[in-house]
Amino acid sequence: MGESAVSNAAIADAAELLTQKADMLLERLADRVMAAPTPGSRAWYARRSTAGSVKERLLVRIAIAHQAHFDLAEDIARARAAGAGWAEIGEATSLTAHQSRKRWDTTPAASRRQESGQLAIW
Repeated sequence: MGESAVSNAAIADAAELLTQKADMLLERLADRVMAAPTPGSRAWYARRSTAGSVKERLLVRIAIAHQAHFDLAEDIARARAAGAGWAEIGEATSLTAHQSRKRWDTTPAASRRQESGQLAIW
């Protein structure tokens, strides 16, 4: 930021705090949208621990964050690890599967060819 009375460390600390608070708010909003049980209750923990709900919850977070113009890279990587496909991510972001993959896929092209089992012609 050039010559400033505010230190870069103070700005970095504030940015980290903002990221943490935004993440907590996004969790609460996902609960509200999904009509989840009261946070912290037994039913809430039971619902959050099932594999299907993890993917569903991440897709809801992605949809909310996308509408708010947030950076989705981390949540998309988590959703992919939880088994979400590009079509599901595309649906959450109002994009096609191809558009969402093109925008957020960080896998090198060579690895994608190996994963698909298709022969690369070029």
